[in-house]
Amino acid sequence: MKVIAMAAQKGGSGKTTVALHLAVEAQKQGLSVAVIDADPQGSAKSWADQREDGAAVPVALVAVEAVERALAAAEQDGYDLVVIDTPPHASVRSQHLIAHADLVVIPVQPSALDLAALPAMLSLIRPGTAPHRAVISAAPVGVAEVAQIRDALANYQVEAFETVIHSRMAFRRALAHGQAVAEFEPKGKAAGEVASLWAEVAELLQLATPAQEAANV
Repeated sequence: MKVIAMAAQKGGSGKTTVALHLAVEAQKQGLSVAVIDADPQGSAKSWADQREDGAAVPVALVAVEAVERALAAAEQDGYDLVVIDTPPHASVRSQHLIAHADLVVIPVQPSALDLAALPAMLSLIRPGTAPHRAVISAAPVGVAEVAQIRDALANYQVEAFETVIHSRMAFRRALAHGQAVAEFEPKGKAAGEVASLWAEVAELLQLATPAQEAANV
């Protein structure tokens, strides 16, 4: 079982949006996926409560102190992937969650405020632990700041995914209906961005889908 921790110091970075969309995309690819909502705001759980039973991605609202037990239960239940939506703001509590991850994904908006918050987030990731990658998210379409923030991340020695998640109305509309963009607007640009990001994540985690495993037999 692989574990992704979504972590961000600053609110509004798109942390929960990216977490839910990666989970749905992974399920779409045939993986067994669960989400642990460790953010006290409970946004991921609220989204899940709107979904139809047939499209269920299990989302459990779990206190930080109980996440380790929840992960053990998920592994026992045979899940391929668990995505943890961590609380905002850097803290020892977030560090505890990050310690269980195989990959830490850090959503960063293309703004000076998000960049200023990055060092506090990076301080929680101990050397030699899970790899971490930034994802530029909630980005306005077609602005120069995306390239600038990518350069700034490189100055912090933080690698960023090639895929950029833009601020698109499809994300807001889909989430409001308890959906992901692949369900709400499957041929749209937002769905394409999510699929592209998932491909990068899956490659990094060496996480093959059932179809890929069958093809390799």
